[in-house]
Amino acid sequence: MRPEAYPVVGIFKNETAVAMTLYLEMIPEEVILDPGDEVELLARPSDRLLPLDVAPVEGGFHVHAHKEWDPDWHVRFRGGIIKAGHPTRLADYR
Repeated sequence: MRPEAYPVVGIFKNETAVAMTLYLEMIPEEVILDPGDEVELLARPSDRLLPLDVAPVEGGFHVHAHKEWDPDWHVRFRGGIIKAGHPTRLADYR
């Protein structure tokens, strides 16, 4: 399945005045959102994906899939699909 067809498993918007990071586990990947940025978090469908565990941490959120080791995280930002990396700065995709 192509990432464009992955389901949306979360929507995150940075409504603060500073950068916010999504720490995507278990493969350590990060997505950095500047103030005002909004993304849809996408993941490869799996029986082991949901429910997600989203925990606030200093500077952002930790996002863990239920039991899936590598959910192949992607984000949809401004209509484009971006593979999450270490780190992925959305400012590079404006």
